Amino acid sequence: MGGSSHGVDVRVLGPLEVAVDGTVLDLGGPQLRALFVALVVADGRAVSVAALVEQLWGEHAPQDADRTVRTYVSRLRRYLRRASDALGAAELIVTQAPGYLLKLDRGVLDAVRFERLAAEGRRALEAGQPGVAAERLVEALDLWRGAAYDEFTDIAALDAEAIRLTNLRHNVLEDRIDANLAAGQGRELVAELEALTAAHPGYERLWGQLMLALYRAGRQADALRTFHRARSLLREESGVEPSPVLTGIQQRILAQDQTLLPRESGSDTGPFEAGEKALLDNGDLRTSRKHFETAYHLAYGAGDADGAARSVLGLSGLWVHEDRSATGTHQMQTRLEQALSAVGAGSPLALRLRVRLAGEADYRANDHSKILALLSEARQADDPVGVAEALSIAHHCVLGPDHGRLRRTLALALIGESSRTGRRADRLMGLLWHTVDLFLGAHPHAERRLEELRRALAEGDFLAVGFVVSALQVMLTIRAGRFDEAEKEAKLCAELGEAAGDPDALGWYGAHLVAIRWFQGRLDELLPLLDQLVHDSSLSTVDNSYFAARAVAAAVAGDDRKAAASLARLVGPGLAELPRSSTWMVTMNGVAEAAYRLRDAETAAQVYELLSPFADLPVMASLAVACFGSTHYALGIAATAMGKPERAVWHLHTAIQHNLALAHWPAVALCEARYAEAMALHPGQ
Repeated sequence: MGGSSHGVDVRVLGPLEVAVDGTVLDLGGPQLRALFVALVVADGRAVSVAALVEQLWGEHAPQDADRTVRTYVSRLRRYLRRASDALGAAELIVTQAPGYLLKLDRGVLDAVRFERLAAEGRRALEAGQPGVAAERLVEALDLWRGAAYDEFTDIAALDAEAIRLTNLRHNVLEDRIDANLAAGQGRELVAELEALTAAHPGYERLWGQLMLALYRAGRQADALRTFHRARSLLREESGVEPSPVLTGIQQRILAQDQTLLPRESGSDTGPFEAGEKALLDNGDLRTSRKHFETAYHLAYGAGDADGAARSVLGLSGLWVHEDRSATGTHQMQTRLEQALSAVGAGSPLALRLRVRLAGEADYRANDHSKILALLSEARQADDPVGVAEALSIAHHCVLGPDHGRLRRTLALALIGESSRTGRRADRLMGLLWHTVDLFLGAHPHAERRLEELRRALAEGDFLAVGFVVSALQVMLTIRAGRFDEAEKEAKLCAELGEAAGDPDALGWYGAHLVAIRWFQGRLDELLPLLDQLVHDSSLSTVDNSYFAARAVAAAVAGDDRKAAASLARLVGPGLAELPRSSTWMVTMNGVAEAAYRLRDAETAAQVYELLSPFADLPVMASLAVACFGSTHYALGIAATAMGKPERAVWHLHTAIQHNLALAHWPAVALCEARYAEAMALHPGQ
């Protein structure tokens, strides 16, 4: 059972206990215990004497109830003396208007530790670490010794909290079973799940888990019977049909879908099959490349043109421009072209090769005309795999701010096409692209779509998409202003990206650190790192954001010469000539900030003109992995640098409202500071 710091435990997940170094303290009778719990659930807030009287006696309070409460508090302080000594506090219960406050580190409360462990387990599961997830979730569940606030069922104020914790406990149990399934278990879970479905027949997730466990145990007929049993119970008790999720599991069992089975390390499949499984089932870019490289050489040496073509398509990966080096880029292009010349000109394989070649060329040229033409051709040919690949690649080529509606259309089409390809990778990529699109467009349902994506990932590991989801979570933590937590998450995210073999692992880690330090006002601390990152070969050829970040960091550090030099890298060729890639908005935001700090009115005027059409969008990096708030902020500081205070005031006021809608609290604070500065320049407002 997880202990707390200083050897003090306050336990409410079962009968109330306060323990010091494992010894349970005597808290007195029921009234004293109820008083203590009332202070615990107040979560560090003072509780009035009147509220304590109401909780202890309700309508039957004695005439001297106030004095009795003070007497109870005095007695509780004596009972808690060992705990206060262990924590180095004069008193745990302090007098504070309008009554009393329990001065206690929240970490000593088992319910708080339970929720913390549950969240860690959930994040590990989403990150594709089922072993770590199961460990954290089991540790969380082991904290329970009975029903939450077990002895206080007659206190109405505790009912809602007890119900919330109980529901969360059930969710954690289901998450732990998902972690076990993701780790390859099946037969081992059947007995437990049989008992759980009997106790909770309305919980469809448990039925789905039982069906999967039975199927893995070689009991396909029992798995299908379980579906029919669940459907009958749902109809009888709730009058509803099973959800599409449960029906989908049934259909995959009927089709004997091999992806439902755990991965077998000793399988003797060939390198191409192993590469396909790693890429399309698990999103493991690093492992798939090794297998596809072997498969390519074997097929090429054997004169197997189709096998070589399929292998080089696999080597191309899930994303566009996965190999950022000049050598890798041109070798891949040569392989694709050679494969295309060797296969049948009108074959589906030839069309897929042409789609990939068009996408790679368009991405580097900041264009999308070739890939959209090939998408139209793929739709006419009606090859589901070719259409799905064209949709995903096309989406990657239109990540600039001009194409929000087109991106959403492509993403939704990919989700739909995945039902024809039957490939899990297509469904996850479509869902991921749509999630990203909603964040890039500041859509109020973006986090709802993210939750749907998390549920889809809970069905099994898919490292490439899990890496992006992890990066999105870092972005949201930064928006919430929890910088220390975000920095830890960013490091874990980078490790996940490295494990997946994603080329953006380092670049996104840098983006996270820049966003954190930007809002902390400590960007100058990253100047040595940015000096290296601007020339790192892992960055995309169309990414200029780190030059802008270095310009701002240098300006913050007071090194105006370096700031101006970095800015000149971008302004020299003309800001309008920079590719409108997925990092263009962040680049322009950095240019605006640097121009503001350097009092560069000419550059500020250029960036103002370029950003104005996108004023109502948030400034986000790449696949929405870092957010710098409303574009109106960049326009406001650009207007300030231009000597247009009235315009600056309007933009910054609008930015505050937009950042509030984003729940981006650090951006709100920064905008408010700049707004005050602009108001001082324009006192007539």
